[in-house]
Amino acid sequence: MPIYEYYCENCKLEFEALKPLSQVDDPANCKICNTPGERLLSTFSFKSNTFTAPKLKPATKPRRSHDSDNSGTTRPAS
Repeated sequence: MPIYEYYCENCKLEFEALKPLSQVDDPANCKICNTPGERLLSTFSFKSNTFTAPKLKPATKPRRSHDSDNSGTTRPAS
């Protein structure tokens, strides 16, 4: 089952939901305020013992559009 990332506009929280592919279009409710979250576009990641990942530079701009606001809210550790 894939993990999907969501953003709650109401409480400015990013959260994850583990959902089967058959429910991909169903909304996921925020764990704090219970309003439907907006699904985010996630990056793909994998782990391999035979492939060495390239050294990447740290991001210099916000990764998500809501990261640019100065609300002071940070994403909780998973």
